[in-house]
Amino acid sequence: MIRTAAGFTLVELMIVVGIVAIMAVLAFPSFSQQIMQDRVVTTANQLNSVYKYARSEAVKRDRDIKLIVSGTKWQVKASVDGVDTVLKEFVIQHQGVTVGLVDRTVWSTGEISAASQILIKDDNEKTVDYYLCILKSGQNWLAEQSAACA
Repeated sequence: MIRTAAGFTLVELMIVVGIVAIMAVLAFPSFSQQIMQDRVVTTANQLNSVYKYARSEAVKRDRDIKLIVSGTKWQVKASVDGVDTVLKEFVIQHQGVTVGLVDRTVWSTGEISAASQILIKDDNEKTVDYYLCILKSGQNWLAEQSAACA
């Protein structure tokens, strides 16, 4: 009875490792760009969520709610007995992402003091930037920068 050795030779193993390494090098740029795009999208969704929260609080409380820019934060403030209380705040979570925040007031009817196009962008020209579009009626949506708020 002759026994044969089962397994891989060192040459076969090195070839497989080399192929995997080449595939990883080719995939990395696409993967890193996807991470940067996800950061912009996540920031846009968080901003949208904070705005919707402010609008719902204005209607629920039947009073005006202020959206105030404080440094790089967007604070949702309600005035209770003459004292401003911060209900929630939007903070940019990722470096390199910038948001063109503006002060606004959401009235108790859900309408907003002025229509807005808030740009959410990063420093990379390969990623898609977004606008948070807000109508004076209070309705809002996210749009790619190329489509704008038309």
